[in-house]
Amino acid sequence: MAQNPQYVYKIIPSASVDSRFYFNQPLAASDTIMMTELDLKDGFVHMSTVQQVPGVLKRFFDNVPSVAILRMDYGRLSAFKRVTWDQTSSGESYPHLHAQIEGENVDSFKEIERNQSWDDSLQALSNWLV
Repeated sequence: MAQNPQYVYKIIPSASVDSRFYFNQPLAASDTIMMTELDLKDGFVHMSTVQQVPGVLKRFFDNVPSVAILRMDYGRLSAFKRVTWDQTSSGESYPHLHAQIEGENVDSFKEIERNQSWDDSLQALSNWLV
């Protein structure tokens, strides 16, 4: 897995599913995105590359009806915050942010609902998930 992607992504439940993940729209530079329980437990923010987004949705959000996907410019993010690449037992490396996500880190975001499958839902984002 390339460790210098153009973008990295953070997937969170949409605010309609869990109000703790509400954020202002438009997102202000000083806003802080709520960390998930897994992020809090592990002490870093779990992120994904574009290739990893479908698998993360299936593994961690299969029973969640809608999510928000935050897109962050990797070069800009890693220039100002600590990002590590940690390998899973399957050998795949995932980006981990050792700080909170702030509004200024978010390039853009999309909220999507799960259709028959997440793959179906992601097709509508094919020009955005790059």
